Amino acid sequence: MNYKGKPMVGRYEQVELFSKAEYRRRLDGIRRVMKEQEVECALFLEPGEETYDHWLTGRRYLDLIIVPETGEATGVCLGELNEALCDDPDETDFGRYILQKKPDPLCEGVKIIGHASDRYLAGIIASGNPRRIGLVLPVNMNAFLYDEIVKALPGVEFADISIPVAIFRSVKSGEEMYAVRQSRNIQMKVMEALPQILRLGRTIGEMQWEISNLLTELGTTGVRNGNIHYNGPMDAPLDGPMNAFGDHKLQIGDRISALFEVPGPGHQVIAFERHYSIGEPSKGYRESVENAIRVHEFAVSQMKPNGISLAQIAVKTRKYANTLGLELRESLGWNWMHGMGAFFYDQYSLEDYTEDLPLQEGIMLHCHPLIYRNFPELGPNVREGIHLVNTYRIGPDGAEDLVGMPKDLIVLYA
Repeated sequence: MNYKGKPMVGRYEQVELFSKAEYRRRLDGIRRVMKEQEVECALFLEPGEETYDHWLTGRRYLDLIIVPETGEATGVCLGELNEALCDDPDETDFGRYILQKKPDPLCEGVKIIGHASDRYLAGIIASGNPRRIGLVLPVNMNAFLYDEIVKALPGVEFADISIPVAIFRSVKSGEEMYAVRQSRNIQMKVMEALPQILRLGRTIGEMQWEISNLLTELGTTGVRNGNIHYNGPMDAPLDGPMNAFGDHKLQIGDRISALFEVPGPGHQVIAFERHYSIGEPSKGYRESVENAIRVHEFAVSQMKPNGISLAQIAVKTRKYANTLGLELRESLGWNWMHGMGAFFYDQYSLEDYTEDLPLQEGIMLHCHPLIYRNFPELGPNVREGIHLVNTYRIGPDGAEDLVGMPKDLIVLYA
């Protein structure tokens, strides 16, 4: 897809969007999932939680998406956004909103309406007389909406279709991959400039400000997680949280990491991290980076389609790290393999209910297993975590590197 000359549309979109054909592909794919799961209607409940609103309709901040078996789908706005996004643009004063204009239809087959009562929404759902309704993120079901649906459709059945929907979305299309690569190119321009940005005597805050400005000027959007981190001196753990060292002046002997995880065109995200040594690295620092790379590469080597799950990769990676005398961080909520999509993460991930499903060709994965570096000279329990971040797409023969940048430790001012 060529973004040149394509207008920006919508109140919350500040970048070019996908084609109407791409949105139609997504809607048609959801209906294929519905058919496979034998449901006649699908409800995306609080879809902003997993950015299904943006992905399926091109709009953010929707409270509900209703997808019937045939005909037009309906996106329901959150109450506070009725005037800005409801399906009555002739009565909306768009002059009140910065950068706002009368909204164009972002995709065919989806109607956006203002927030409505549960009874009214149940009426829309019941209009197709579905016998079985598929729920995406059923934990978000509104009890009042549920009661109204049951009243309107006595005997209706519900089914959780979150997993098959998550798998469908995780397999990226050609347009999505094009946008991902543009995001990569934007971030790579800044990454390539880092040796000129990381200058002795400059504070971490000054350098971070320059990086954030560059990312903005190059067209990134949304939450820009494009950061440099001061990680402490060569052979001692950082004494405090990373964000407490904005006034630290770069000097010989510092450890720095650069982690970029920034949405680009279409809000598509790609992520990568590299480590820097300011001056000649110590033996311990070099070895810790090499160990992080070694464990990372092992995990990536296991990413094969149609045969292994994320949970199985995690177990194998832990055992491999242990053979090297290393410990892999494993704790509730530490999600070191997951899909990536609009804004940040896709639902297909470790530490989620999709973690036992086998990998499929076309899924994009963010990978960053974290190991620990010990400092025995400072005490028996003194340690810190270190990882390396990179993004891959599952090809027919395994993981394909989407970043294409060496993972080795980068030495400056040696």
